[in-house]
Amino acid sequence: MTNRNLVFTLVWPVFLAATPAAAQENDSLPDPPPAPPVCPAPSRPDKARSRPAGFWENVQVTGGQLTLPFKIRPKAETQSFRLTTDVTVGAYIGLSKRISAHKNYFLTVPFAAGLTFISLHNSNTTLARDLDEAEVVPGITWCIGAILQLEQYSLGLMFGKDYASEVGNQWAHHGQMWWSFGIGFAFARAEAGKAGEE
Repeated sequence: MTNRNLVFTLVWPVFLAATPAAAQENDSLPDPPPAPPVCPAPSRPDKARSRPAGFWENVQVTGGQLTLPFKIRPKAETQSFRLTTDVTVGAYIGLSKRISAHKNYFLTVPFAAGLTFISLHNSNTTLARDLDEAEVVPGITWCIGAILQLEQYSLGLMFGKDYASEVGNQWAHHGQMWWSFGIGFAFARAEAGKAGEE
C-alpha cells in the first residue's frame, strides 16, 4: 500500500465522522426571527365624506304650472302702487330643495313664462279709439321668484314683466316690472313633493 492510499484510508473515516457533527451544529443554531407582518398603510379619510353637506346637496330640477291671479304695478304719477287683475297662466322650471327632514317642506326658485290676459281701458292706454268697455288683449309674461311649499300650502313672491301684443308701448305697463305674492292657495303645482318622498 502506498503512502497516498494510507493517508486516504485514515483521513476518510475522520471526514465522514466530522460531517454529521457539523450538520448537527448547524441544526442547533436558533432559527432567525420571522419577519414582522406587513401592515397596510393607514387609509386617508375620504374628503367627500368629511365635508359637511352644502346647500346644493339634494337640489332637484322641478317644473309645474304657475298661476298669477293679480299683480301689483308701480303707479308713476302718484309714486304709489296699482293692483291689476291681469291673470297670467303659464309653466315654470326651477330648482327645489327639501328644507325639512320630517315634513314635505320645499323651497323652490322658479323661472316662469306664460300667457297674460291684459285689460285695456282709458286709464292705462294711449289708443286713439275710445274704450267704453275694457278690451282684453293677449300678452307674454316672464317672471322669477321664490315659492315656499308647506305640505298643501304655498307661499310665493314673484317679480316679472308683461309685454302686450297688438298695442305694445301704447299700454302704460308694457315692459315694466311688477310683483305678486300668494298666500294660502295653490300658488304653484309641482312634482317636487313626490320626488322628495322617493
